[in-house]
Amino acid sequence: MNIPSWQQDYLEPILAMALVTIGFSIYHFVSISDSLKEKYSAQYGPEKGNTKFLWMTRHLGAMTIGIIPFVIMTLVLDKNPEAYGFAFKNHLTSLAWIGGLACIIIPMNFFNSKKEKNLAFYPNVREKVWTKKMVATNAFSWMAYLFGYELMFRGLLLFATVPLLGEWPAIVLNAAFYALVHVPKNLEETIGAVPLGVILCLITLTTGTIWVAFFVHITLALSNFFFSLKHHPEMTVQS
Repeated sequence: MNIPSWQQDYLEPILAMALVTIGFSIYHFVSISDSLKEKYSAQYGPEKGNTKFLWMTRHLGAMTIGIIPFVIMTLVLDKNPEAYGFAFKNHLTSLAWIGGLACIIIPMNFFNSKKEKNLAFYPNVREKVWTKKMVATNAFSWMAYLFGYELMFRGLLLFATVPLLGEWPAIVLNAAFYALVHVPKNLEETIGAVPLGVILCLITLTTGTIWVAFFVHITLALSNFFFSLKHHPEMTVQS
């Protein structure tokens, strides 16, 4: 058996794929840890403990999936952050994409959020009485998590694999990873992640920045959160 020869070009995509695998695995196994959940429940009570545990895992995911891998790759490979889409440019095109997709996402989530199947799972925080501080904290935790998420998927993983694989193979690989990390949720979100992943990759490559993907993902998550909270018959927000 001949061992394949190593080429320096392999380091960047392999490092990106390794880091997303390790980072998401850490986040996932912490998020399903019964022993950690029990510690939070023992300290804060079952309902509040579950809420604080969920917020903790989102912030952990932001770090392990996106921020720490980003720091590692930029330092190890001596790369400028712009090389991975952490750039502020093409503002008008980006705003057009964000506004156009928001016009589709927000009405869609408004109607979908009323469905019993959606309300059985969302909002993820299952407390009956919400304070304004809780609403803001939950929204911020989503933003932190999705920043790390997009930093990895539409940033590190996408831009690290394009030079070696080419654009379409890199997009397909990205969408495959993206769908796989939705498997623990449900079949519908796993299937839906494929076209969304492809669209966000195409937008990212054409704009050269991750910010469109980030704000589109934020629009998707927060509109669903706010509408689900509004439509949930057992949840109220204190005035």
